[in-house]
Amino acid sequence: MSWQDYVDHQLIEQGLAHAAFIGEDLGVWASSKDYNLSREERQAMFDAFQDPNKLYESGLDLAGQHFDPIAADDRIVKVGKENNGAMLVRMKGFIIMGEYGALAPAQAQYFINKVVDHLTAGGY
Repeated sequence: MSWQDYVDHQLIEQGLAHAAFIGEDLGVWASSKDYNLSREERQAMFDAFQDPNKLYESGLDLAGQHFDPIAADDRIVKVGKENNGAMLVRMKGFIIMGEYGALAPAQAQYFINKVVDHLTAGGY
């Protein structure tokens, strides 16, 4: 399964509004249609894992939308705003990111975690 297949079939088809796989080189490995994360936003995603305090001070912008911090550590970052939120998971060499949209946060996180568990079992 390609990275794009994970985005399209395991996340977007399950109801997430947007999803992306971002490499440590800040390259976009896969992304939902018309979801454009700037280079600065992709860098900020990685920075949030290295320095959660910075995230708590300034929040996180994703595709031009500002999100407030909910929780952060070196593995998972959760951000939100009225009627939306996102979860980022740090993997070996990349980040999986899913934006909830209208989907309930618990449902969105379930689908993101299913992908994470599958990839972790495969050595990622």
